[in-house]
Amino acid sequence: MDLWGRITAIKGNQIAISLESREELASLSLFTTEEQPQVVVSVQDERHISKVQRKKAYAVIGEIADYTGYIPQEAKEWMKFLFTMETGNPYFSFADTDMTTAREFISFLLEYALKYHIPMRHSALTYQDDLDRYMYQSLKYRSCVICGKHADVHHISTIGMGNNRELVDHRNKHLIALCREHHQLAHQLGWQTFKKKYHVKGIILDPQMLNQLGIMTYKRMEEIDDKHRRSNWQTN
Repeated sequence: MDLWGRITAIKGNQIAISLESREELASLSLFTTEEQPQVVVSVQDERHISKVQRKKAYAVIGEIADYTGYIPQEAKEWMKFLFTMETGNPYFSFADTDMTTAREFISFLLEYALKYHIPMRHSALTYQDDLDRYMYQSLKYRSCVICGKHADVHHISTIGMGNNRELVDHRNKHLIALCREHHQLAHQLGWQTFKKKYHVKGIILDPQMLNQLGIMTYKRMEEIDDKHRRSNWQTN
């Protein structure tokens, strides 16, 4: 059930909403028996796409067009079609779309380029509009966040010389995709200097993502958890 209205007050983690129709609120009991039903609040983005976002989108489309052989206009329409098909978002125009849609589309374009290993004249870092999502996409496709070359998973905090990476608990660790060259540079410069130089960050992946990306299996997670449980039993 969708209820339409406006947020009239925000205090801490609480909001007050004024609905457009009292009748809709009265019919709420037909959909739930809970006194405090769960809801998802969707706020309409009324900000217009920025010039920078438009420039980024066209730049990535140009890279895709050069690689695929399409003319830029054809590539733009094809990518917008794929975007609407895969995300369920309605068709949009760069002339009047909002900033959220533009951000999602730029991330979609970059993921397409990473997935199909499309070479780009500039680092994808210069095009990204959502750093966390780009960091995740780079891990997913093992693409260096700096140069786009094949990457390995790099731990922000060292795991120790001689340790077997397959036996490491990757949960709650900040990870980043870096090629060997930039991996070595990160160690030479130190993480804080490297981070400031390239404006990157590590991200923490949940267990499901770790398993899906082949970084850590559920079996290994259970083995580590079981070992900790037995250790605690022996201690207590």
